Amino acid sequence: MVSLLAWSVPPGATGAIGFDPAVAPAVGQMRDALGDALIGAVEARQPPAGAGSLVVGVIRDGRSVVVGRGDAGRPDGGPPDGHTLFQIASLTKPFTGTIMAELVREGRVDPADPLEHHLHRIGPVAVAHVPAYDGRPIRLRDLATHTAGLPSVPETPRFSWSRLEDPYNPYKPLSRGDVALWLSGYRLPMPPGKRFSYSNVGMAVLGEALSAAAGQPYERLLKRVATEPLGLRDTTLHPTAEQWARKAAGHARGRSVPDWEAPAMLPAFGLYSTVDDLLRWLSANLGDCPGSAAGPDGRGCSPGTAATLALAQSVQVDGQSLAEPGALGVGAMALGWFVAWDDDGTPIHWHSGSTGGFNAYIAFSRAHRWGVVALTNSDPDQVAADRVAIDLARRLARGLEVRPEVASLP
Repeated sequence: MVSLLAWSVPPGATGAIGFDPAVAPAVGQMRDALGDALIGAVEARQPPAGAGSLVVGVIRDGRSVVVGRGDAGRPDGGPPDGHTLFQIASLTKPFTGTIMAELVREGRVDPADPLEHHLHRIGPVAVAHVPAYDGRPIRLRDLATHTAGLPSVPETPRFSWSRLEDPYNPYKPLSRGDVALWLSGYRLPMPPGKRFSYSNVGMAVLGEALSAAAGQPYERLLKRVATEPLGLRDTTLHPTAEQWARKAAGHARGRSVPDWEAPAMLPAFGLYSTVDDLLRWLSANLGDCPGSAAGPDGRGCSPGTAATLALAQSVQVDGQSLAEPGALGVGAMALGWFVAWDDDGTPIHWHSGSTGGFNAYIAFSRAHRWGVVALTNSDPDQVAADRVAIDLARRLARGLEVRPEVASLP
Protein backbone atom coordinates (compact mmCIF):
# COMPACT_ATOMS: atom_id res chain seq x y z
CA MET A 1 0.00 0.00 0.00
CA VAL A 2 1.29 3.47 -0.80
CA SER A 3 0.38 6.91 0.51
CA LEU A 4 0.96 9.91 -1.73
CA LEU A 5 0.38 13.57 -0.96
CA ALA A 6 -2.46 15.61 -2.42
CA TRP A 7 -1.77 19.32 -3.02
CA SER A 8 -2.97 20.53 -6.48
CA VAL A 9 -5.17 22.72 -8.93
CA PRO A 10 -8.03 22.41 -11.77
CA PRO A 11 -8.21 22.21 -15.77
CA GLY A 12 -10.31 23.70 -18.81
CA ALA A 13 -12.22 23.14 -22.07
CA THR A 14 -9.77 23.75 -24.89
CA GLY A 15 -6.35 22.20 -25.16
CA ALA A 16 -3.93 19.93 -26.93
CA ILE A 17 -2.65 16.38 -27.00
CA GLY A 18 0.82 15.53 -28.18
CA PHE A 19 3.67 13.05 -28.10
CA ASP A 20 7.21 14.22 -27.50
CA PRO A 21 9.72 12.43 -29.74
CA ALA A 22 12.64 13.94 -27.85
CA VAL A 23 11.52 12.09 -24.73
CA ALA A 24 9.67 9.16 -26.26
CA PRO A 25 10.71 8.09 -29.76
CA ALA A 26 8.19 5.26 -30.12
CA VAL A 27 4.65 6.21 -29.19
CA GLY A 28 2.53 4.61 -31.84
CA GLN A 29 0.67 2.07 -29.71
CA MET A 30 0.20 4.37 -26.71
CA ARG A 31 -2.34 6.69 -28.29
CA ASP A 32 -5.22 4.31 -27.62
CA ALA A 33 -4.19 2.87 -24.24
CA LEU A 34 -2.29 5.50 -22.30
CA GLY A 35 -3.49 8.45 -24.37
CA ASP A 36 -7.15 7.64 -23.77
CA ALA A 37 -6.55 7.11 -20.05
CA LEU A 38 -4.71 10.41 -19.82
CA ILE A 39 -7.38 12.35 -21.72
CA GLY A 40 -10.07 10.92 -19.45
CA ALA A 41 -8.16 11.77 -16.28
CA VAL A 42 -7.43 15.34 -17.40
CA GLU A 43 -10.96 16.04 -18.58
CA ALA A 44 -12.33 14.81 -15.25
CA ARG A 45 -10.22 17.40 -13.43
CA GLN A 46 -10.12 20.33 -15.87
CA PRO A 47 -10.87 23.80 -14.47
CA PRO A 48 -13.95 25.86 -15.24
CA ALA A 49 -13.83 28.02 -18.35
CA GLY A 50 -11.61 31.04 -17.87
CA ALA A 51 -10.08 29.77 -14.63
CA GLY A 52 -6.79 28.47 -15.95
CA SER A 53 -5.47 25.28 -17.52
CA LEU A 54 -4.10 21.85 -16.72
CA VAL A 55 -1.27 20.11 -18.60
CA VAL A 56 -0.36 16.52 -17.75
CA GLY A 57 2.36 14.25 -19.11
CA VAL A 58 2.92 10.54 -18.58
CA ILE A 59 5.93 8.42 -19.44
CA ARG A 60 5.84 4.64 -19.43
CA ASP A 61 8.46 2.20 -20.70
CA GLY A 62 10.30 5.00 -22.51
CA ARG A 63 7.18 6.38 -24.25
CA SER A 64 5.37 9.60 -23.34
CA VAL A 65 2.16 11.48 -23.99
CA VAL A 66 1.05 15.01 -23.03
CA VAL A 67 -2.50 16.36 -22.72
CA GLY A 68 -3.52 19.97 -22.01
CA ARG A 69 -6.93 21.48 -21.35
CA GLY A 70 -8.21 24.95 -20.43
CA ASP A 71 -7.02 28.51 -20.96
CA ALA A 72 -3.34 29.00 -20.19
CA GLY A 73 -3.52 32.78 -20.56
CA ARG A 74 -0.22 32.77 -22.45
CA PRO A 75 0.84 36.18 -23.81
CA ASP A 76 1.44 34.56 -27.20
CA GLY A 77 -2.10 33.13 -27.22
CA GLY A 78 -0.82 29.56 -27.38
CA PRO A 79 -2.69 26.52 -26.02
CA PRO A 80 -1.90 24.68 -22.79
CA ASP A 81 0.63 22.15 -24.03
CA GLY A 82 3.99 20.59 -23.27
CA HIS A 83 5.77 23.85 -24.10
CA THR A 84 3.72 26.05 -21.74
CA LEU A 85 5.79 27.48 -18.90
CA PHE A 86 4.52 27.23 -15.30
CA GLN A 87 5.86 28.04 -11.87
CA ILE A 88 6.61 24.58 -10.50
CA ALA A 89 6.92 25.65 -6.85
CA SER A 90 8.31 22.91 -4.60
CA LEU A 91 9.10 20.61 -7.50
CA THR A 92 12.31 22.66 -7.25
CA LYS A 93 13.33 20.75 -4.12
CA PRO A 94 14.31 17.47 -5.84
CA PHE A 95 16.59 19.50 -8.11
CA THR A 96 18.30 20.94 -5.03
CA GLY A 97 18.58 17.43 -3.60
CA THR A 98 20.17 16.24 -6.84
CA ILE A 99 22.69 19.10 -6.69
CA MET A 100 23.58 17.88 -3.20
CA ALA A 101 23.99 14.33 -4.52
CA GLU A 102 26.37 15.55 -7.22
CA LEU A 103 28.49 17.46 -4.70
CA VAL A 104 28.61 14.34 -2.51
CA ARG A 105 29.77 12.33 -5.51
CA GLU A 106 32.44 14.94 -6.23
CA GLY A 107 33.66 14.79 -2.62
CA ARG A 108 32.80 18.43 -1.90
CA VAL A 109 30.26 17.64 0.83
CA ASP A 110 29.11 14.71 2.94
CA PRO A 111 25.47 14.27 4.02
CA ALA A 112 26.66 14.14 7.64
CA ASP A 113 28.55 17.44 7.38
CA PRO A 114 27.40 19.99 9.96
CA LEU A 115 25.81 22.98 8.26
CA GLU A 116 28.26 25.31 10.00
CA HIS A 117 31.17 23.72 8.12
CA HIS A 118 29.92 25.24 4.86
CA LEU A 119 27.57 28.12 5.63
CA HIS A 120 29.26 31.30 6.78
CA ARG A 121 27.13 33.91 5.03
CA ILE A 122 23.95 34.21 3.01
CA GLY A 123 24.15 36.88 0.36
CA PRO A 124 25.94 39.91 1.81
CA VAL A 125 25.25 39.05 5.46
CA ALA A 126 27.39 36.82 7.67
CA VAL A 127 25.77 33.96 9.56
CA ALA A 128 27.04 34.72 13.04
CA HIS A 129 25.71 31.52 14.57
CA VAL A 130 24.29 28.28 13.14
CA PRO A 131 21.72 26.84 15.57
CA ALA A 132 22.31 23.52 17.32
CA TYR A 133 20.52 21.64 20.10
CA ASP A 134 22.61 20.69 23.15
CA GLY A 135 25.66 20.49 20.93
CA ARG A 136 23.90 18.45 18.22
CA PRO A 137 24.38 20.33 14.91
CA ILE A 138 22.13 20.59 11.90
CA ARG A 139 23.56 18.35 9.18
CA LEU A 140 23.12 18.73 5.44
CA ARG A 141 21.08 15.51 5.44
CA ASP A 142 18.69 17.04 7.98
CA LEU A 143 18.01 20.00 5.69
CA ALA A 144 17.44 17.78 2.64
CA THR A 145 14.94 15.62 4.53
CA HIS A 146 13.02 18.31 6.49
CA THR A 147 14.29 17.00 9.83
CA ALA A 148 16.53 19.93 10.82
CA GLY A 149 14.03 21.40 13.27
CA LEU A 150 13.51 24.57 11.25
CA PRO A 151 10.05 26.06 10.62
CA SER A 152 8.43 26.23 7.18
CA VAL A 153 9.19 29.94 6.85
CA PRO A 154 11.21 32.41 8.95
CA GLU A 155 9.80 35.25 11.01
CA THR A 156 11.80 38.44 10.51
CA PRO A 157 11.19 42.15 11.15
CA ARG A 158 10.31 42.59 7.45
CA PHE A 159 8.55 39.27 6.84
CA SER A 160 5.88 37.40 8.77
CA TRP A 161 3.33 34.96 7.42
CA SER A 162 0.78 36.41 9.86
CA ARG A 163 1.18 39.99 8.57
CA LEU A 164 2.02 39.81 4.88
CA GLU A 165 2.58 43.05 3.00
CA ASP A 166 1.11 41.50 -0.16
CA PRO A 167 -0.73 38.15 0.15
CA TYR A 168 -0.53 37.74 -3.64
CA ASN A 169 3.28 38.01 -3.62
CA PRO A 170 4.17 37.12 -0.03
CA TYR A 171 7.89 36.33 -0.20
CA LYS A 172 9.03 39.36 -2.20
CA PRO A 173 10.15 41.40 0.87
CA LEU A 174 12.24 38.51 2.28
CA SER A 175 15.91 38.93 1.38
CA ARG A 176 18.78 36.47 1.66
CA GLY A 177 20.32 38.77 4.25
CA ASP A 178 17.12 38.58 6.30
CA VAL A 179 17.43 34.78 6.31
CA ALA A 180 21.05 35.04 7.50
CA LEU A 181 20.07 37.26 10.43
CA TRP A 182 17.07 35.07 11.29
CA LEU A 183 19.12 31.85 11.22
CA SER A 184 21.79 33.36 13.45
CA GLY A 185 19.22 33.98 16.18
CA TYR A 186 17.00 30.92 15.80
CA ARG A 187 16.72 28.39 18.65
CA LEU A 188 15.97 24.78 17.68
CA PRO A 189 12.96 23.29 19.53
CA MET A 190 14.41 19.76 19.49
CA PRO A 191 17.48 17.87 18.25
CA PRO A 192 17.90 17.68 14.45
CA GLY A 193 17.11 14.34 12.87
CA LYS A 194 14.26 13.48 15.23
CA ARG A 195 11.14 15.09 13.77
CA PHE A 196 9.80 15.60 10.25
CA SER A 197 8.67 19.19 9.79
CA TYR A 198 8.38 20.49 6.24
CA SER A 199 10.64 23.52 5.85
CA ASN A 200 10.89 25.82 2.86
CA VAL A 201 13.54 27.90 4.58
CA GLY A 202 15.51 24.73 5.40
CA MET A 203 15.77 23.85 1.72
CA ALA A 204 16.73 27.45 0.91
CA VAL A 205 19.50 27.29 3.52
CA LEU A 206 20.66 23.97 2.05
CA GLY A 207 20.95 25.62 -1.37
CA GLU A 208 23.07 28.38 0.17
CA ALA A 209 25.36 25.83 1.86
CA LEU A 210 25.78 23.84 -1.36
CA SER A 211 26.65 27.00 -3.26
CA ALA A 212 29.26 27.88 -0.65
CA ALA A 213 30.76 24.39 -0.73
CA ALA A 214 30.99 24.41 -4.53
CA GLY A 215 32.08 28.03 -4.86
CA GLN A 216 29.33 28.59 -7.42
CA PRO A 217 25.98 30.40 -7.29
CA TYR A 218 22.93 28.15 -6.99
CA GLU A 219 21.80 29.00 -10.51
CA ARG A 220 25.16 27.94 -11.97
CA LEU A 221 25.05 24.68 -9.98
CA LEU A 222 21.55 23.98 -11.29
CA LYS A 223 22.72 24.42 -14.86
CA ARG A 224 25.90 22.37 -14.38
CA VAL A 225 24.28 19.44 -12.60
CA ALA A 226 20.83 19.19 -14.18
CA THR A 227 19.48 21.53 -16.80
CA GLU A 228 22.40 21.71 -19.26
CA PRO A 229 23.44 18.02 -19.33
CA LEU A 230 19.82 16.84 -19.49
CA GLY A 231 18.75 19.38 -22.11
CA LEU A 232 16.16 21.04 -19.82
CA ARG A 233 16.08 24.30 -21.76
CA ASP A 234 12.85 25.54 -20.17
CA THR A 235 13.71 24.74 -16.56
CA THR A 236 14.95 28.03 -15.18
CA LEU A 237 14.92 30.50 -12.32
CA HIS A 238 14.82 33.47 -14.70
CA PRO A 239 12.73 33.02 -17.87
CA THR A 240 13.79 34.74 -21.07
CA ALA A 241 11.48 37.00 -23.05
CA GLU A 242 10.67 34.10 -25.37
CA GLN A 243 9.80 31.88 -22.39
CA TRP A 244 7.64 34.60 -20.81
CA ALA A 245 5.59 34.63 -24.00
CA ARG A 246 4.76 30.94 -23.37
CA LYS A 247 4.08 31.31 -19.64
CA ALA A 248 0.71 30.45 -18.16
CA ALA A 249 -0.97 33.15 -16.08
CA GLY A 250 -1.59 32.17 -12.46
CA HIS A 251 -5.18 32.01 -11.20
CA ALA A 252 -6.72 31.89 -7.73
CA ARG A 253 -10.39 32.09 -6.77
CA GLY A 254 -11.44 33.10 -10.26
CA ARG A 255 -8.98 35.92 -10.77
CA SER A 256 -5.56 36.32 -12.36
CA VAL A 257 -2.75 36.63 -9.78
CA PRO A 258 0.96 37.47 -10.08
CA ASP A 259 3.80 34.98 -9.92
CA TRP A 260 5.47 34.67 -6.55
CA GLU A 261 8.84 36.37 -6.34
CA ALA A 262 11.05 34.77 -3.71
CA PRO A 263 14.67 35.96 -3.93
CA ALA A 264 15.59 34.23 -0.66
CA MET A 265 13.79 30.95 -1.45
CA LEU A 266 14.96 30.02 -4.95
CA PRO A 267 16.41 26.58 -3.97
CA ALA A 268 13.08 25.75 -2.28
CA PHE A 269 10.49 26.81 -4.86
CA GLY A 270 11.96 29.19 -7.42
CA LEU A 271 11.84 27.20 -10.65
CA TYR A 272 9.76 27.55 -13.79
CA SER A 273 9.43 24.61 -16.18
CA THR A 274 7.23 22.85 -18.74
CA VAL A 275 5.69 19.40 -18.89
CA ASP A 276 8.01 18.50 -21.79
CA ASP A 277 11.08 19.42 -19.73
CA LEU A 278 9.82 17.58 -16.67
CA LEU A 279 9.21 14.47 -18.76
CA ARG A 280 12.90 14.65 -19.70
CA TRP A 281 13.70 14.99 -15.99
CA LEU A 282 11.52 11.95 -15.27
CA SER A 283 13.17 10.03 -18.10
CA ALA A 284 16.58 10.68 -16.57
CA ASN A 285 15.40 9.60 -13.13
CA LEU A 286 14.03 6.43 -14.72
CA GLY A 287 17.49 5.69 -16.13
CA ASP A 288 17.17 7.01 -19.70
CA CYS A 289 19.10 10.26 -19.87
CA PRO A 290 18.59 12.68 -22.73
CA GLY A 291 21.22 15.14 -23.93
CA SER A 292 24.90 14.95 -23.05
CA ALA A 293 24.12 12.91 -19.91
CA ALA A 294 23.25 9.82 -22.00
CA GLY A 295 25.50 6.78 -21.79
CA PRO A 296 28.44 6.17 -24.14
CA ASP A 297 26.25 4.32 -26.65
CA GLY A 298 23.43 6.88 -26.43
CA ARG A 299 21.44 4.65 -24.09
CA GLY A 300 20.88 4.89 -20.36
CA CYS A 301 22.85 7.52 -18.46
CA SER A 302 26.53 8.29 -18.20
CA PRO A 303 28.13 6.62 -15.16
CA GLY A 304 28.51 9.90 -13.29
CA THR A 305 24.95 11.04 -13.91
CA ALA A 306 23.58 7.60 -13.03
CA ALA A 307 25.47 7.63 -9.72
CA THR A 308 24.25 11.13 -8.86
CA LEU A 309 20.60 10.35 -9.61
CA ALA A 310 20.78 7.07 -7.68
CA LEU A 311 22.15 8.88 -4.64
CA ALA A 312 19.48 11.58 -4.89
CA GLN A 313 16.83 8.82 -4.92
CA SER A 314 18.33 6.88 -2.00
CA VAL A 315 16.33 6.86 1.23
CA GLN A 316 17.95 9.02 3.90
CA VAL A 317 15.22 9.08 6.54
CA ASP A 318 12.43 6.56 7.13
CA GLY A 319 9.40 8.06 8.83
CA GLN A 320 8.99 5.02 11.06
CA SER A 321 12.49 5.55 12.46
CA LEU A 322 11.77 9.12 13.59
CA ALA A 323 10.70 10.01 17.11
CA GLU A 324 8.02 12.23 15.55
CA PRO A 325 7.29 11.22 11.93
CA GLY A 326 4.52 13.80 11.62
CA ALA A 327 3.08 14.09 8.13
CA LEU A 328 5.76 11.76 6.75
CA GLY A 329 3.95 8.83 8.35
CA VAL A 330 5.15 5.50 6.99
CA GLY A 331 6.83 7.21 4.04
CA ALA A 332 10.45 8.23 3.70
CA MET A 333 12.67 11.02 2.41
CA ALA A 334 15.43 10.82 -0.15
CA LEU A 335 17.45 13.95 -1.06
CA GLY A 336 14.60 16.35 -1.75
CA TRP A 337 12.24 13.57 -2.88
CA PHE A 338 9.38 12.12 -0.87
CA VAL A 339 9.31 8.32 -1.05
CA ALA A 340 6.21 6.13 -0.81
CA TRP A 341 6.05 2.35 -1.16
CA ASP A 342 4.21 0.31 -3.76
CA ASP A 343 2.51 -2.96 -2.81
CA ASP A 344 5.59 -4.90 -3.89
CA GLY A 345 7.88 -2.80 -1.66
CA THR A 346 9.45 -0.79 -4.47
CA PRO A 347 9.77 2.99 -4.05
CA ILE A 348 7.64 5.66 -5.66
CA HIS A 349 9.37 9.04 -5.60
CA TRP A 350 7.19 12.14 -5.66
CA HIS A 351 6.80 15.79 -4.81
CA SER A 352 4.07 18.39 -5.02
CA GLY A 353 3.92 22.14 -4.61
CA SER A 354 1.91 25.32 -4.98
CA THR A 355 2.43 29.03 -5.26
CA GLY A 356 -0.39 31.60 -5.21
CA GLY A 357 -1.60 30.79 -8.72
CA PHE A 358 0.02 27.47 -9.63
CA ASN A 359 -0.02 23.84 -8.51
CA ALA A 360 2.34 21.05 -9.56
CA TYR A 361 2.89 17.35 -8.91
CA ILE A 362 5.46 14.81 -10.08
CA ALA A 363 5.88 11.10 -9.31
CA PHE A 364 7.73 8.13 -10.73
CA SER A 365 8.42 4.44 -10.17
CA ARG A 366 11.82 3.42 -11.45
CA ALA A 367 11.05 -0.23 -10.75
CA HIS A 368 7.92 -0.19 -12.91
CA ARG A 369 9.16 2.32 -15.52
CA TRP A 370 6.45 4.98 -15.23
CA GLY A 371 6.26 8.64 -14.33
CA VAL A 372 3.64 11.38 -14.28
CA VAL A 373 3.78 15.17 -14.06
CA ALA A 374 0.85 17.59 -13.78
CA LEU A 375 1.04 21.40 -13.90
CA THR A 376 -1.84 23.82 -13.54
CA ASN A 377 -2.35 27.57 -13.35
CA SER A 378 -5.81 27.30 -11.81
CA ASP A 379 -6.77 27.79 -8.17
CA PRO A 380 -4.15 25.95 -6.08
CA ASP A 381 -6.71 25.39 -3.31
CA GLN A 382 -8.39 22.87 -5.62
CA VAL A 383 -5.17 20.81 -5.92
CA ALA A 384 -6.11 19.64 -9.40
CA ALA A 385 -2.54 18.77 -10.40
CA ASP A 386 -2.11 16.55 -7.33
CA ARG A 387 -5.45 14.87 -7.89
CA VAL A 388 -5.02 14.07 -11.56
CA ALA A 389 -1.45 12.86 -10.98
CA ILE A 390 -2.62 10.57 -8.19
CA ASP A 391 -5.49 9.34 -10.37
CA LEU A 392 -2.95 8.34 -12.99
CA ALA A 393 -0.48 6.94 -10.47
CA ARG A 394 -3.21 4.57 -9.30
CA ARG A 395 -3.62 3.24 -12.83
CA LEU A 396 0.09 3.12 -13.59
CA ALA A 397 0.81 1.29 -10.34
CA ARG A 398 -2.05 -1.14 -11.05
CA GLY A 399 -4.52 -0.19 -8.35
CA LEU A 400 -2.27 1.05 -5.55
CA GLU A 401 -4.19 2.60 -2.66
CA VAL A 402 -3.74 6.34 -2.14
CA ARG A 403 -4.55 8.10 1.15
CA PRO A 404 -3.71 11.74 0.59
CA GLU A 405 -4.71 12.73 4.10
CA VAL A 406 -1.73 10.83 5.50
CA ALA A 407 0.73 13.50 4.31
CA SER A 408 -0.09 17.15 3.99
CA LEU A 409 2.22 20.12 3.55
CA PRO A 410 1.71 23.72 4.60
